[in-house]
Amino acid sequence: MIHRSEIKIGQIGQKIGRGIDYQEINSNLINFKNNDLLGAFTKVAILTVLAGYKQCDYIFVDDKFNANIDLKKVSRYLSYVLNHKEFAPRKYNLKIIDKKGLIEKNSNPKKNDYDGILCFSGGIDSTAGLLYSLDRGQQIQPLWISFGQRNNRAELDAVKRVLIKRKINPLVVQMDIHKYILKGWRDWDYITPGRNFLFISFANAILKHSIKRKVFIYLCAHKDEMKHRRNTDKSKYFFAKASNLFSIDSSKEIVVATPFANVSKTEILSYWKKHWLGKYGISPYDTTTCYYGRGCGKCEVCLKRAVSLLASGFGIDPFIKIHPMKDPSGFIIKKWIPEIKSGKFTRIKKLDFLIAVEKCLDIVPKKVKRFYNNLPPQTLLAIENRKREIENIKI
Repeated sequence: MIHRSEIKIGQIGQKIGRGIDYQEINSNLINFKNNDLLGAFTKVAILTVLAGYKQCDYIFVDDKFNANIDLKKVSRYLSYVLNHKEFAPRKYNLKIIDKKGLIEKNSNPKKNDYDGILCFSGGIDSTAGLLYSLDRGQQIQPLWISFGQRNNRAELDAVKRVLIKRKINPLVVQMDIHKYILKGWRDWDYITPGRNFLFISFANAILKHSIKRKVFIYLCAHKDEMKHRRNTDKSKYFFAKASNLFSIDSSKEIVVATPFANVSKTEILSYWKKHWLGKYGISPYDTTTCYYGRGCGKCEVCLKRAVSLLASGFGIDPFIKIHPMKDPSGFIIKKWIPEIKSGKFTRIKKLDFLIAVEKCLDIVPKKVKRFYNNLPPQTLLAIENRKREIENIKI
């Protein structure tokens, strides 16, 4: 029996023999705090994340989609989103069905005048998206989603630290799926399945009630991420398909985009140093990226962050617990250098890493230093050319 304060979201299920084993999901089960934003797309976004963790293929949504939405196409699209080429534990073939039963609606939705929503995590990329929009005078509203992520506290601190400098209040969506995350964390190698679709679906739910006829959602992926075919929730197809679905759903033009499709994280930071740091008083050191909190120095994202900061002309984070270029977890020696040698690294990722190594030759492990000192002349020339690219970047 569902209590009055609860809203049914739907069911996720998986075939067991000839039948299907279902799990009912309601708003109280995931401690959802924003029931006025629950509609067909936000419900399916939540269920897709949970289906990713529970490794289910059947999603029944307790809401009715716009009649012009083709659910077979939505199912194929979200299967594509879950089927991350590197981290998905299995191949997904989602079957999404909307139910005609209990449908909760907010009869008097609050109107707004937002030009757009910024999916804001307090990280480098999303904070750069805020600065980009400020430069262009866009009426954009940052949206932060708390879903039980392991670095939840660090994200919230960063969101507050950045936005208070511009006297901006974030919109906050709250839920708690940490029990699913803890069970599925290792299966998904620390990423959250369907995370970006979850973010943009809630942005869409807010923009449906904007008085503007053309609005946008910024999800700040950069060039290196979008070029990798494995990044199924940051690809050009991901953005284009979401724009189409949300525009049909909302009966207005909603454009899901990134301002940084043609620049890398290092290039964003280089531009930031020259054009935004003095103008807005917001530093990349105000942001957070770490898997485990703020600056453990041991996880791979701390290493990636350090490389981009160093290659762009910034120094290492002053609060970092251990310098990532010391390779405390062995990512450089055991993973990165072998991947460079095998050609798996993109040109930009390889050269930015080598620039960072050059700046840290006094602290990197001996094997890393030896690797750098044995680079051929053409690679050293490419490093110098890359430095000039970074220095002269335009956004």
